[in-house]
Amino acid sequence: MLKQLHSLREGVSNLIRWFPIIWRDRDWDQENLYKIVHKKLEHMEDFFRSENTHIKAAKEVADEIREAKVLLANKINTAHTNKVDYDTDEFISLKNNEFNVDRENKNYKAWMKEMSAAEEQESKDMKAAFEIIGNKSESWWD
Repeated sequence: MLKQLHSLREGVSNLIRWFPIIWRDRDWDQENLYKIVHKKLEHMEDFFRSENTHIKAAKEVADEIREAKVLLANKINTAHTNKVDYDTDEFISLKNNEFNVDRENKNYKAWMKEMSAAEEQESKDMKAAFEIIGNKSESWWD
């Protein structure tokens, strides 16, 4: 009976802590998939850093999880593209409720080059996060 009560309490606790993530989930793109995986990594890292673990390598496991979590956060938070800083008003304007882009503007070309490189890095970070998960997650248990 005590085990069942503990299981019920843990289940309700999980529902509460996952509710905001699931509430915002939509099925039409990958962004929420990444957020769900990131949240799971966050919970797992917290567990392996807690006093509730029984394995000696708990800190190392938590560090591996953190590495994947940080890389995935770069994709979720557009960490690299947010650093691309240009005055886009110089080459993007709004006229008659329509965006107009001066694609011949040298700053537009430089901005596009930097944005492409930043997007590529975010994609690499996401792939690296899932590579860590794929290669190491089977040893992430207590």
